[in-house]
Amino acid sequence: MPTTSTSSTPEELLPGYYLDDIGSWLTLPWPADLNELPPSLAPQLFRWHRGLATPTTLALDGPRLLHHLTGDPWEFSLAQRKFLHLWYAVRPDGRWLYRSGVKRGAKGTGKDPFGGAWCHLEAQGPVEFDGWDGDAPIGRPRRMALVQIAANSEAQAGDMLRVSNGMISNDYRDECGADPGILRTILGDARIELLTSSEASSEGDPATAIVLNESHHMKPTNGGVKVAAVARRNTAKSPGGHARILELTNAHMPGEASVAEESFEAWQAQVAGKTKRADILYDSREAAPHLRLHVEEELELGIAQAYADSPWTDHERIRDEAQDLRTTPADSVRFYFNALPTSETAWIDPRKFDAHARPDEVLADGDAIALFLDCSKSSDATALIACRMSDGHVFAICGWQRPHGDRGKNWLAPRHEVDAYVRAHFDTYDVQWFGVDPSPARDDETEHEYWATLTDEWHRDFRSKVLVWATGSEKAQGGNSILFDMRTSTPGGKDRNRLFTEAAEVTAAEIDDENSPFTHDGTSMLRMHTHNARRRPNQWGISLSKETRDSSKLVDMAVAMVGARLGRRLVLNSGKTRKVRTGRASFL
Repeated sequence: MPTTSTSSTPEELLPGYYLDDIGSWLTLPWPADLNELPPSLAPQLFRWHRGLATPTTLALDGPRLLHHLTGDPWEFSLAQRKFLHLWYAVRPDGRWLYRSGVKRGAKGTGKDPFGGAWCHLEAQGPVEFDGWDGDAPIGRPRRMALVQIAANSEAQAGDMLRVSNGMISNDYRDECGADPGILRTILGDARIELLTSSEASSEGDPATAIVLNESHHMKPTNGGVKVAAVARRNTAKSPGGHARILELTNAHMPGEASVAEESFEAWQAQVAGKTKRADILYDSREAAPHLRLHVEEELELGIAQAYADSPWTDHERIRDEAQDLRTTPADSVRFYFNALPTSETAWIDPRKFDAHARPDEVLADGDAIALFLDCSKSSDATALIACRMSDGHVFAICGWQRPHGDRGKNWLAPRHEVDAYVRAHFDTYDVQWFGVDPSPARDDETEHEYWATLTDEWHRDFRSKVLVWATGSEKAQGGNSILFDMRTSTPGGKDRNRLFTEAAEVTAAEIDDENSPFTHDGTSMLRMHTHNARRRPNQWGISLSKETRDSSKLVDMAVAMVGARLGRRLVLNSGKTRKVRTGRASFL
């Protein structure tokens, strides 16, 4: 019998998720009250693919679309119809409610047939807003529709086109003079085609709709991210915002920087209130993340949760595939639970870290804190973190990193702004320890270390204010009140690395324990950097770092978090206290 509960609690849920009656994690924003459903063109599209008349299209003798394997009339599942209702929802001005969409599902939930049918809706169906009939929007077919299928490879995109071609009924073929092909299919004045993997040759195509198939395979290393970027630019040029991109994907592997991962993170930022607009439609049905593959009861429950809206799946076969020793546990979680696995090299379980978030906690004036500043000149981030002495709660004060695109050209970390933040915290709170890990980068003008002038000033100004020095003590030769330089080439660097590694292990263990007192403020940058962090073994244990030295997945906030927690521990273990702090609160 399992030793843990098989049900989730609301506290575990990520932003944007909710539970159904069997414990599945769901994201589709389907309202509980159907009166709150937005007006949509979907009802007309369902009539169209069945061959029924709509306000702007004629009836046929039979259905337009067939099931590609059985030849029976095609029918979208209930879950697919819900997604399409929201996907084709329109605002009062006739524009789409959602600008882009992601439909994520477990292996075998029918993404290719769904995508193939969707291509026909976009190519010939009444998908263009044409006014109102009372409260109901009217749709008409587009002129010269161009629907493109993109994937990690031409063969993968071709699989969906082949399925799409197999859905064309004789009546539909006669209606539009359908001419199916391997690379493109002609449907009257419309066309469904494969989007070439060449970024340059794809630029400028006037696509009216694009499907990114298996976007979890589209990565920077295989050119998939560039193809997706071209697709977004091509649809962005559409008059009236008509053209859109739909992603169909399995769960992505965190840390691979795939298109699916980028879309998930963008949606997470949206539902967390970090974006100006909420126009990404994200649909995922997942097994509860704490269910274990090796516990039969939990495995069966997880499969039931992930495949609840796919009644055609063989649960016994899925169970056997998930337990096949030739499949890694991470892949089984992704493909058969539709859940995000913890990377085998991840420093911590991202969902367990998220569960410790307490965003309502605030620092009060005079609170005793430990500060840590992880510095960079331009390539990485500069991160300032506070850890409250009384309870260890972590606050992400601020992070500075290179902006995207042209704005990031020649960008340097703003030393004057960092200095202002540091001094403001010394003025407002009781800073009992301050550690700074300086970047070895040099100033282009003076050839001195980029942060050297500031660290010297901070040492002089704060040496009598902190309770414990970051390096040595006032009496120790070479002691410094704020420098915590972890370069092993510096005097004492190996010892500082040992202390930091111990702190990283303690922090990871507390994150893993749902009953530990560890908490943090849930700031998006802290969350992202901690999710990016990878285990880095060294001679003292397991520390953390970026996936690779050149990775764009930054971890500096996570490093600063561990450093601030280390500073708190050093003060607590020193036995030093400060009873009076100019009217401010006192702890210890």
